[in-house]
Amino acid sequence: MKLYIHNYQGYGVHPSKCRVHIKNVGITTWIGFENLGYGTSVTNASEQIASEIVQRELLDPASCKFFEWYPEYEGTVDEVSYRWNGPEASNPEWKHFCEASENPFLNK
Repeated sequence: MKLYIHNYQGYGVHPSKCRVHIKNVGITTWIGFENLGYGTSVTNASEQIASEIVQRELLDPASCKFFEWYPEYEGTVDEVSYRWNGPEASNPEWKHFCEASENPFLNK
């Protein structure tokens, strides 16, 4: 698994960061955005972060699944799907994936 802090400009002006988790699951790349509470949230910058990570990692978005969660809340992990125009994500849609205690990026 690959893990790093991703810095981004939320809404183009707000210094922001999240933790990115990348793991291969079969032939699919799973990408998780962990909110760190700094700047624009991963929900509000979701399509921006997804676009930046796909470009940074040279990934085909068609072979990726995206997820987000907030460790400060003991809630859920949500899967996020996007429409893609080349490497640019738009129209995010969220759906429940699992409970935080079952987070596949944090649990083995």
